[in-house]
Amino acid sequence: MTPDAFYRQKSGAGLMWMGNAGWVINLYGLIFCTDLDLHSPERVPLPENVDLHELARHIQIAFVTHEHGDHFNEDTCRMLEEHSACRFVIPESCAELAAETGLPDHRVTAVKPGMAYALPGLNVRTVRAIHGHFDGSVYSGANLLDCGYLFERQGFRVYQPGDTVLLEEHFTMGGIDLAFVSPTEHNMHIENAARYLGLLEPRHIFPQHYDSYVVTDENAFWTQGFVDELYDRLPPAQQGGFVRVKQGQPYFIP
Repeated sequence: MTPDAFYRQKSGAGLMWMGNAGWVINLYGLIFCTDLDLHSPERVPLPENVDLHELARHIQIAFVTHEHGDHFNEDTCRMLEEHSACRFVIPESCAELAAETGLPDHRVTAVKPGMAYALPGLNVRTVRAIHGHFDGSVYSGANLLDCGYLFERQGFRVYQPGDTVLLEEHFTMGGIDLAFVSPTEHNMHIENAARYLGLLEPRHIFPQHYDSYVVTDENAFWTQGFVDELYDRLPPAQQGGFVRVKQGQPYFIP
């Protein structure tokens, strides 16, 4: 599938990974994105087939999970503000940064964990996200207003957890069609990422938060994703739904 065909698709679920936790999602013709970071100088270059202005033109809603620059990228948000008519959905924890970035108030919806929202064509439930750090610890600067998002359109449910450790909410969620998972040290790493997927039982699994930045000794705890190790820990049924996609390459689920 080409990017042009991806944008025109009106049925099923389409995905384009833009690195890290950045996804462009076409859910039955509604196109939205999560945590796009397209401008950080530290990230690996985007594929040449990605036309940022064309991408922006199609995005209808842009979701942000928390204020770190690899998730709330100010230059990318400014690009979307200028070249799209999208609405921004941000946690209350990001309200100050959104104002500093210059996002217009009338295009911003501030949300908090544990709420249900009906956006045009899309039902959204916010789920708390608690940011991790080294060796399974919780980040000292974790904000309890950070959010993951559970999206639902035409009965198809997609969960973007954001940056978070394993939470009680994951034990009661269930019924997920598609889940993103970040097997980094500062998220759920390997064992808890496998537990998380066992709890959600998604039919489709897409790893994220890896191969997006140059890994160094200082940043490895958040840039290195243990994707192969996680895959090996999963039962065969879940391995069958585990999909690694290349950045900028559309993937379609009928």
